Amino acid sequence: MSFDKLLGIDVGYSRSRPTTGVAWNLGEEFGSARTHSDWERRQRSIPASAAFAVIAIDGPLTPPEAPDTLDRFCERLFIRGTFQTRCKPGLSHHGHGRDLRKAAAETAAQVRHLAAAPIGRSVIPGAAIIEAFPNAFLGVLLEDERFAMTRAAKRKKFDWLYDHAVESGVIKHLLDFIGWNNERLLQQIAVEGDHEKRAAWICLLTAACAAAGKSEVVGDEKGGWFWLPPAELWADWARETLARNRAAIAASAILGAG
Repeated sequence: MSFDKLLGIDVGYSRSRPTTGVAWNLGEEFGSARTHSDWERRQRSIPASAAFAVIAIDGPLTPPEAPDTLDRFCERLFIRGTFQTRCKPGLSHHGHGRDLRKAAAETAAQVRHLAAAPIGRSVIPGAAIIEAFPNAFLGVLLEDERFAMTRAAKRKKFDWLYDHAVESGVIKHLLDFIGWNNERLLQQIAVEGDHEKRAAWICLLTAACAAAGKSEVVGDEKGGWFWLPPAELWADWARETLARNRAAIAASAILGAG
């Protein structure tokens, strides 16, 4: 299994502040940075590479032909049931969500020339660029008991999930499961305190799962896919919630067609 060239990007769309996080590895070397949204400055934080095996971007990625108003199936699956209070996404077809969708598309266009050939269900033509969803990536790994503890405010949800994922050992378990036994990387993730860099590290882990062929990929061809940890590692509550949400959406579709 090779984890030689991976890149994770947390999309930030502020034109004035450094709200983009970047994390990468090349062989045994890895690093992270916080940078801006323009390519001139972003590229300074990304090491030169012939082609990254997988690039994972935290932002809604849709097929080129998808309209801005498309209501995505993958997002609908994660705004229902228990996901709603634990790791739901924003809807990307209205409001600020459309701005984020645009920023994600711009980011994919910026790095497309750095990506290897497509893998699996990539929606970016000709490139191994996939969509990360850090909140859900961490959330589905945490056991039900964790969420009975003091809950984070909505704006701090990701950092709460990150802290609990580090503390509970699920990130170490994930790395062991996919075969990426890198203690230096694990330690860097554990001590990281910067919000954008933290998100970028989880994007990097998303890319690693894809490179190992062990991702759980959720969504459809029309609206794109969330690339999540291996299903074998999901907590029971997360597997059950996804199954119930699939069934509920399918039942609504049947009723709507009737």
